[in-house]
Amino acid sequence: MAFDKSILARRIKDDNTWWEDNKIPFYNEFSKRRYYRGFYELATQTFPHRALVLMGPRRIGKTVIMYQAIQDLIDSGMEAKRIFYFSLDTPIYTNIPLEELINDAIAINEVSIEDSYFFFDEIQYLKNWEIHLKSLVDKNRKTKFIASGSAAAALRMKSIESGAGRFTDFFLPPLTFSEYIDLNGYNDSLIETEVDFHGPRRFYTCEDITKFNNHFVDYINFGGFPEIALNSEKVKNPERVIQKDITDKVIMKDLPGLFGIENTLELQQFFNVLSYRSGEILDYKKVSQETKTDNKTIKKYIKYLESAFLIKVLHRVDISAKLFKNITQFKVYLTNPSLYTGLFGRIDDADERFPHLVETAVFAQYLHREHEYLRYANWKIGKNEGEVDLIEVSTNFQSVRWAVEVKWSDNPKAGKLKRFMAKNGLKKGVITSKTKFEDYEDLLVVPNSIYAYVVSKNALEKLDEEILY
Repeated sequence: MAFDKSILARRIKDDNTWWEDNKIPFYNEFSKRRYYRGFYELATQTFPHRALVLMGPRRIGKTVIMYQAIQDLIDSGMEAKRIFYFSLDTPIYTNIPLEELINDAIAINEVSIEDSYFFFDEIQYLKNWEIHLKSLVDKNRKTKFIASGSAAAALRMKSIESGAGRFTDFFLPPLTFSEYIDLNGYNDSLIETEVDFHGPRRFYTCEDITKFNNHFVDYINFGGFPEIALNSEKVKNPERVIQKDITDKVIMKDLPGLFGIENTLELQQFFNVLSYRSGEILDYKKVSQETKTDNKTIKKYIKYLESAFLIKVLHRVDISAKLFKNITQFKVYLTNPSLYTGLFGRIDDADERFPHLVETAVFAQYLHREHEYLRYANWKIGKNEGEVDLIEVSTNFQSVRWAVEVKWSDNPKAGKLKRFMAKNGLKKGVITSKTKFEDYEDLLVVPNSIYAYVVSKNALEKLDEEILY
């Protein structure tokens, strides 16, 4: 359907209110995430000339971060009428080529395309978006294009195929635990200390670990989503918000639209099963029986759910950290433990599923980086069997850098972890606990809440260093 140009122009004006008063009305209501600085640096970068593609799951702040960049551009002296924003999931924009949309927009303000900024939100809703965006980048060397999308695999796949050298990807993960603590001002009870872990490492202890653990429980339930985590008292029925605005829209709208899925009910039921089993070791036979789907469909659905940032698969190695030739088992983690709340309701630390969500939350702190070097170990050699929850292998896959066993207990058993360490030449490992903090010669025992905070805080500080240098 072709809309009247006057209707289209009115919609564009409604989406770009800063043209009139240089202000985004709700700008000051949102705190800037630590990832914002890196995003803005790339958004304003003039060389190399590339479009910036912001990727991440639904409701973790992609649109907000774009609005924040728009306001900062205006505050830095950029003419407001040269900054354009389009939310491409809006029906009126359906099937309008980007170049046509841009021409309609600049005609409203009577400006040239040069030295202008164009923000395309939810770009995956435009068919063959990568071809359109590549063409714009090639034709307009003095114009900046920033796009966002929720389905990472589709975006990444197409950007690699059609946008080599034209697109820069920037990943925005769910809210990390250190962001949740720092933005809410809960870090006043933390005390900086030092541990010996392959050399001196900054760590933290806590004056009241029980209170800090309560924050960790809240984070597991709602903390991955900034809008809910930072406004928990204002959000009514956050479980329903998570379910309806995130899981339902992704399963029922995003994925069917991108991949042509017809049986959305089957996909929803499949996702429910994997979500409930987050942090467990699964095998294809068990999943097939529980979901009543064949192996081919299982692999296809896992690919779709990973593309939407709902889950992440972790692959298995043996006690020597070697990959298995025949892959029969794997681990699946929710990328955000709060997704569990949307499906099954909030959970407390007495629930039998809670230890698995603790492991899920710990794993989620590593989402800031690529996952090709993360594994879990599981082996059975005669009577010698065991598992280590999370390891990192070297870039050449020839050695193990570190190993972590995640437990929700103050009497964690480290025997299996130590066998794995001995086999792989690791002098020190990490085992998490509920409240216990001990620094032994060969083992660091640390509360899960503290460990999750340190992992995510270190990652963010490393990100800051990369921006500076």
